[in-house]
Amino acid sequence: MSFSRTKQRQAEAKVSQAAQSAQAFTKPVGGWIVTFQEAIGIGVSALAERLGVSRNSVYSSIQNERAGTISLNQLEKTAEAMGGKLVYAIIPREGSVEEIVMVQARKKARRIVQRTRTHMALEGQTEGLRSQEEMIEELASEIAREMPRDFWK
Repeated sequence: MSFSRTKQRQAEAKVSQAAQSAQAFTKPVGGWIVTFQEAIGIGVSALAERLGVSRNSVYSSIQNERAGTISLNQLEKTAEAMGGKLVYAIIPREGSVEEIVMVQARKKARRIVQRTRTHMALEGQTEGLRSQEEMIEELASEIAREMPRDFWK
């Protein structure tokens, strides 16, 4: 196995692990800042003091988190000020990393097979060919296994 393929497999394992962990929790309605504040019993004034900012800045951070506009840097600083740690990940919306790769590989394989079959039909060479779907699946598996740099084009 090549070095880049090994790196890809390791990254896939990390993403899969994060996806499994993420199933155990969802973002609280009020946001994580407020939820963690309540959990540890710290008020806005004390949090503002720990962050070295005004109470209004803390309220702004809370509103920004709810709106989805808070920066990761700000969220991390706020978490640390409360004795917490920010954890984030990018995981598949549905399914697995392997399924995402196979969807893309099938798209690429379909384009290749359709182009090839068109040329073969023009030359009268289509007799005895396997079904288009069989060819696409076989080629997609090969493409996914090799994952060339232009894979996502």
